[in-house]
Amino acid sequence: MVSDVSRLVAQLNSLSEWIEMQKATIETFKEINSTISEADRLTLVLLIRKAFDHILKTIREFDKWLENPLVLSYIDKEMLQEVWSAVFRLLIELLELDIKHTASVRDNAIKMLKSGKIPPIIMEFRRVRAEEEESREAVRRL
Repeated sequence: MVSDVSRLVAQLNSLSEWIEMQKATIETFKEINSTISEADRLTLVLLIRKAFDHILKTIREFDKWLENPLVLSYIDKEMLQEVWSAVFRLLIELLELDIKHTASVRDNAIKMLKSGKIPPIIMEFRRVRAEEEESREAVRRL
């Protein structure tokens, strides 16, 4: 019995550490956000990826909780409804952002292609792909 209580106390301490880490992460991202207008494109890409990484980590941990019967025994229906409401709002907002962003990327690509502006990286990919095709064809002829 004592070891069960000790394990539970250790788990609660772990939860406290998680809470403090999440609070620190909030502060870090708020500080970053306060200077975001000065960021260049590469910095923005890296920051968005870092934010995605933390979002995914948080979602994975939430999901682990929902798989754990011990944790679920401490979560009542109202807490689950609160989580659902928040997750639903985030889901809809994310899907709307994805639709808008994907449509913008598509439209910008079409506009660039119609005006004859092909990004240099695409031309490089084409060149590399053509070289690889030539190499494969040369090997086939052997």
